[in-house]
Amino acid sequence: MSTIIFLRHGHSAANATDTLTGQLPGIGLSSKGKKQAVELIDRIGAKRIDHLHLSPIERCQLTIDPWLRSKNSNSLVSYEIRDGLSEIDFGDWSGQKLSTLRRKPLWKDVQSRPSTVTFPGGESFKKVQRRAVAAVEDILSIRGDKTHLVVSHSDTIKLILAHYSSMKLDSFQSLIINPASFSVLKSHKAGTSVLTINNQSSLKEILG
Repeated sequence: MSTIIFLRHGHSAANATDTLTGQLPGIGLSSKGKKQAVELIDRIGAKRIDHLHLSPIERCQLTIDPWLRSKNSNSLVSYEIRDGLSEIDFGDWSGQKLSTLRRKPLWKDVQSRPSTVTFPGGESFKKVQRRAVAAVEDILSIRGDKTHLVVSHSDTIKLILAHYSSMKLDSFQSLIINPASFSVLKSHKAGTSVLTINNQSSLKEILG
């Protein structure tokens, strides 16, 4: 049985300015996010993490760096950057204020009919869900009773959890994934199930 712990990156500088950044480089953590990153040392705690899987986007690396430098990461066997876990490529929308984007006609479909949306010059929600689920399936194929930590992004995690919850893509926006929150997926003989979503507790409280 494998356990996958999804961690959304900490509060970013773009979150602080209400800006949609997507895959734009050079977006660090806000002061709040840096504090959340340090707090992860204790929130992950002594829980054994066998494998770490990261989105290639900088804010994910910055979020997990304090834990990686701590003794709590000593159990780590492997560390891998996976493109499939990356943020959505929002194309022409990248770098724009959300207040501006909310006035665009496409915004309504983004919220209510995401299965129909392809961002101008960017990706579709369907494509992102396919690549993200493929990355998770690859992680689940690693043999043994292992615990995996996946550091990724709100929409990417929501699309993964929607898939494993048998939720229609058009309903995935109902999920909430806050910065530095944990969501947990467990695989077993009967299949794969979602244990918790958007949890701000420690892993000891969540997993025992």
